[in-house]
Amino acid sequence: MDTIYDLAELSAEQNEIEQIESEISSGSQSVINYHNITHDDMLNGDGLRVVLWVAGCSHKCPGCHNPQTWDANSGIPFTDWEASEFWEWLAKPWTQGATFSGGDPLFCSNRTFIGSMMTKVKEKYPNKDIWLYTGYTLEQDEEGFFFADGEDTFRYEALQYVDVLVDGKFDMKQREVDINNHKVCHWRGSSNQRIIDVKKTLETGNIIERRK
Repeated sequence: MDTIYDLAELSAEQNEIEQIESEISSGSQSVINYHNITHDDMLNGDGLRVVLWVAGCSHKCPGCHNPQTWDANSGIPFTDWEASEFWEWLAKPWTQGATFSGGDPLFCSNRTFIGSMMTKVKEKYPNKDIWLYTGYTLEQDEEGFFFADGEDTFRYEALQYVDVLVDGKFDMKQREVDINNHKVCHWRGSSNQRIIDVKKTLETGNIIERRK
């Protein structure tokens, strides 16, 4: 009986994953490129996580650890077949949440698709958290919050689904200063990058950083 129950449970879980993939594909562009999906990851946010490493980045920071991801046409297409791995691991009870990194999830051709994925994460797994890494910085004006890299600015409605935002470009010179000062940079490459509590930021109207 236990075996029959387990098979039924697995079938129901697979049906739910397929439904999520279908909803995402119907609501946005069907494919972006990616380089890797890592799971049981402990280096890119709190707890054990599933991490999607997307292709495409316009910042091109000197000393970047993933320069192969800059080209949006690099990697391979993130089709429904590949997406099933992401959703399968996110569904595991021990997975605390999802992290989107790269490359840059907010690269112009990634924003819509990643926004749809984050929406579905929160709809299907409201108790799991989302971390988002980007080379853009979060700024604010009288109209609210927006992302910026020089004159390249945009507002992003899907920010509401992010729990923790790690923003800003990796700075190799700052990294060297951090190392010389024995400064440990949790969850980021250099200390100029901020770890922002997005929920508190949106609630207060002020950018609130986590202590680590």
